[in-house]
Amino acid sequence: MRAQLPKLHDGAPAAIHTAAGGAVYVSPNPEPEGAKVFFFTRLGGVSQTPYDELNVSVKVGDDRATVDRNIGIIREALDDRPTAWVKQVAGDGVATVSGEGFAGEADALFSSERDLCLNVAVADCVPVAIVGEDEVAMVHSGWRGTLSGISGKAAGRMAGNVKRAYIGPCIRQCCYEVSRELADAFGRQFGEDVVSGRYLSLPGAIRTDLERAGVGVVDLGLCTGCRPDLFFSHRKQKPVTGRSLAAVVKVAR
Repeated sequence: MRAQLPKLHDGAPAAIHTAAGGAVYVSPNPEPEGAKVFFFTRLGGVSQTPYDELNVSVKVGDDRATVDRNIGIIREALDDRPTAWVKQVAGDGVATVSGEGFAGEADALFSSERDLCLNVAVADCVPVAIVGEDEVAMVHSGWRGTLSGISGKAAGRMAGNVKRAYIGPCIRQCCYEVSRELADAFGRQFGEDVVSGRYLSLPGAIRTDLERAGVGVVDLGLCTGCRPDLFFSHRKQKPVTGRSLAAVVKVAR
């Protein structure tokens, strides 16, 4: 018998699910037409503290065999679809992907291939899934990528066919204090609404960036800093914590 799923906050445009293999993920509610979005939580894997449970990174010190088991659990949740990923470098590069496997150094992936899952790993940085009529993109947006407009750049690859972008679980203004200089830089770039003193709203800046590009935005409104029961947070759980996977796939018709 499965344990009861944790509740999301009232009014969140999201639903929480347990996949057949046990991985727990959050998706937009309603889901986008013709695509699936997976924001995996930390629940449903086999890693031990402080990587408990569904850590997907060996770079944080977790056992490789354990991480491989977690990735297998996630693959089952993704219906064993082929996957593509990048080496994330906290930049603004967008990799065009035509098949499974490693797609180089970048912080966003873009593809028109059906049933190919585009993946990024996060633990406070913002995962952004962008869904178009014929393409999808998955973005890893930390403060550097956000300031350089990586989400808008990824959406620009879709040649006007973008339907919607989905901002997943990430650290939010309530939990994200930055330097005065960085707060000021974001205020100049995206408007004063994205900062409150030295507290920065990365989702607010990303929303502004995407809306300037003509993209509708759905923000799931979930904070990794506030919900350690569901998500890894590098800032709140440092010096060591795991990484979660975020994925988007254009499903075959």
